[in-house]
Amino acid sequence: MTTDWDVAVVGAGTAGLTAATVAARSGLRVVAYDRMAPGGQLVNLTVLHDFPQPGLVSGASELMAELVAQAAAAGVTMNFAEVTRVHAGAPPRLSTTDGEVTAGAVLVATGLSAGRLGLRGEEELVGRGVSTCAGCDGPLFRDRSVAVVGDDEWTADEALELAGLASTVTVLVPGEPRWSAARAERLAAADRVEVLTSASVVALRGSGVLSGVIVRTAGGERELAVSGLFSYVGRRGPAGLVDGVPADAAGRLHAGSGAPAAVGPVFVAGDARAGAEQSLAAATADGTRAGEAAVAALRPADGGLNLRIIDPTHGVLPEDEGAAAGAPAGTTDWTQVALFSNSKPNATELLQGMGAKLRAHWDLPELGFASKESASVPADGDTIDWLAQRYRMVLVAAGD
Repeated sequence: MTTDWDVAVVGAGTAGLTAATVAARSGLRVVAYDRMAPGGQLVNLTVLHDFPQPGLVSGASELMAELVAQAAAAGVTMNFAEVTRVHAGAPPRLSTTDGEVTAGAVLVATGLSAGRLGLRGEEELVGRGVSTCAGCDGPLFRDRSVAVVGDDEWTADEALELAGLASTVTVLVPGEPRWSAARAERLAAADRVEVLTSASVVALRGSGVLSGVIVRTAGGERELAVSGLFSYVGRRGPAGLVDGVPADAAGRLHAGSGAPAAVGPVFVAGDARAGAEQSLAAATADGTRAGEAAVAALRPADGGLNLRIIDPTHGVLPEDEGAAAGAPAGTTDWTQVALFSNSKPNATELLQGMGAKLRAHWDLPELGFASKESASVPADGDTIDWLAQRYRMVLVAAGD
């Protein structure tokens, strides 16, 4: 069955880019959609604690750049259209702001929406004191008091990020914290941070610009004077994005116990998945599993290359002739074929002419093409590896 893509990934955060890279390295045609920019929650942070290992500190921008570079090197195509609906089926269809596309498998890794308290006047104060991105807006609150609302790992990370900028950071936890012991230790050690449990924000203060919040605790209500409010409650998953996939109370998609697969060839990974642990390490592991599951779902049952012999001059050989020639069962298409030239003009011209005829004859969307840097030097090893991983057949022309 011919599709626009082998795998379409919805969301280009840590889980999405990891899954896309895993699938592309297996030679599949992969597109990753993100309506904003790649990075996901990494865009919000500057410093990552306990990543890639406990006790280590790394940079969020460096990790984001590495994930994007790995995806590009594997052959992932980035697309910044918005996916508005995924129609599960055979094959799945994606409705996007650029039109409808099909894919052999779809992987949903959208993460969660921005946090909202649902209070009166909240939307009017977004960008005027109310924010959900410490990495983006934190410098605006240097030496000023801020509050952070939430109970998970991202809440703790954002509070630690702000602790290096704000004069005081009050973390308001609606119930009890759900962040790790390591995060709790860091918050306790930060002299600018105070954590209040069983504390909820019931009202916002300020005319045009935030000036404070009303906080309700077991001891009653009081006003907390803050210039910034960073909310990580009310974040929702992509409920309703995929036909036939149920969601939990927070809108995160159910994908089965401990497995990324949801319905048929549709998979879910990262924070968008119900029950997922919301951490970078978990998102990376989840993306890897989901990418591998998508590859396995598209792999022929016999493990073969699933090719049919195609003659560029005469077209597809009859089934019996293909069988006589020893061709494995199944089909492929010329989007899985690349052209490689040794850079000599006549060889390149020959291949380009053949490619043009193939595309015209079968109305093909694309053909891969690569060449040596020059005819007098060996072929680049990385280029050869990329061709071997990305395409199932490579036509080579080495003219004199």
